[in-house]
Amino acid sequence: MPMPSLDELGFDRFQRFAATARLVGQVAAEAGGRRLSILDVGGFDNALAAFLPGHGLTPWGEKVLRSGGGLRLADASQDVVVALDVLEHVPPGERRFFISELARVCRLACVLGFPVKAAEAAEAFVLELTKSAWLAEHREHGLPDPGEIEALFRDLGLTYTRHPNACLPSWTAMMLLMHGVQDLGLRASISQFFNHNFAPIEDREPAYRYIYLCRRG
Repeated sequence: MPMPSLDELGFDRFQRFAATARLVGQVAAEAGGRRLSILDVGGFDNALAAFLPGHGLTPWGEKVLRSGGGLRLADASQDVVVALDVLEHVPPGERRFFISELARVCRLACVLGFPVKAAEAAEAFVLELTKSAWLAEHREHGLPDPGEIEALFRDLGLTYTRHPNACLPSWTAMMLLMHGVQDLGLRASISQFFNHNFAPIEDREPAYRYIYLCRRG
């Protein structure tokens, strides 16, 4: 599947991909700058690969559930495992298993990003106006609570660093703006302008999303 250009990406995907690329770059530097194997859980179009040239990225589009056998891959078979905006689509009772599978398969690190519970009011407002199917599923499962997820990390023996991503007021305003624009060319232009001018300063509190860099031990 051909990779979309960066300019074709919506602002929200651009923000989380760019932040993830910086974290993976840190892991690669610690590994001597070598080419990393990266599993993108929840990836469907390989767009993340455009942010990680020089590394081998494999999208994983299947659900990672206990009933489905999880990630049918060997332990420590990937240098890095990434899951961006997937955890909120996983039923709460499966989230521990989901995270444990990411940790099991990664050799060096896993990167996990998700909208946080503190964003529920903003999501509810956007959902009311846009009727977004994605946000409706967020409401169905509930946004993850960072304190609970960090407790799971510790219980699973993972160390982690937390990185705020997408300032919540800006995210809310951009979601509403984009919903009101139907012309695809204009939508792309708005995202491009945001990506080039504002995305670099949007990784701050209050955050819509947290991205975690996790390591075993």
